[in-house]
Amino acid sequence: MIRAGITGGSMAVAGEIIKILINHPDVELAWVLEPHVEGALLSQIHKGLRGETYMRFCATPDMSLVDVLFLCFDEPGEARRFLEKYPVPDNVKVVDLSGDYLPDSTFSDGDNWIFGLPELSRKPLVRGGLHASVPPALTSVVLLSLMPLAKHHLLDGGDIHVHAVVAEENAEPGEALALIDLEEADDIVRGLRSLQPSFCIPMTFMVMNGGWKRGISVAIHFKCALSEEKVCGIYDEFYSDHSFTYISTSLPNLTEVVGTNKCIINLQKVGDRLVINAVIDDLIKGAAAMAVHDMNLLFGLQERVGLMLKAHS
Repeated sequence: MIRAGITGGSMAVAGEIIKILINHPDVELAWVLEPHVEGALLSQIHKGLRGETYMRFCATPDMSLVDVLFLCFDEPGEARRFLEKYPVPDNVKVVDLSGDYLPDSTFSDGDNWIFGLPELSRKPLVRGGLHASVPPALTSVVLLSLMPLAKHHLLDGGDIHVHAVVAEENAEPGEALALIDLEEADDIVRGLRSLQPSFCIPMTFMVMNGGWKRGISVAIHFKCALSEEKVCGIYDEFYSDHSFTYISTSLPNLTEVVGTNKCIINLQKVGDRLVINAVIDDLIKGAAAMAVHDMNLLFGLQERVGLMLKAHS
């Protein structure tokens, strides 16, 4: 049995990880750290856990009790400060959701931190990986939308335009959140270059707040000489042995993915342009379930275990 510890225990993503892990057949939750609510029931902070667990938040981590640690801090630098204060034993695997270690992550076997998008980094995660850093949800869905073409070095048809509609509670519905430039662009390019080293196509981004609570919907378009049938074949082949990304012949919608670890992608040719539409749940597929997916791979488990989640349609 894998024993898990969670830091930043009051965070929403921590709550979703707890909900997944308490039903995971190979995991026992050892402790959830949140000093300012020490002694409170997890169910008092994370609704939906009443009757599922009677565990309480703790104020001090005990690394001797865990095999895997989930870092769920939201303040930049907090995860690094935590690991400096509480060193992790060499045998404990770490999944970082704070972003602190994402700049250190790579896509190669044996490196200290692995870029934690399972569809991109499954091999290094399985082959002795110890530490994984989960990329932001928008980074992940854009990469999932483009990786099959990058693998075949086919991202060379001109500027790539990314239009994303996201859930942002601190913004008004329809409010623009990013115009042309995107903070996550460097990691998107890093991921694409891990498959297509020559990738240098300009990317422009338009990110809007959708006004909903959960989910990201992206539409990506660029010039592409391939037929729609050929593109669909490339995507079907790329994702044929991945468990949670599906190619759809119809336009996907958020009700199909909210609450799940799924990404659904639709591909269409419109004139000389390829249009890619993709949807994910940003809190589940884009964070909590991806972290558990990474954990499954780090421990050599079947990647679907504990992650067959029901859509909130």
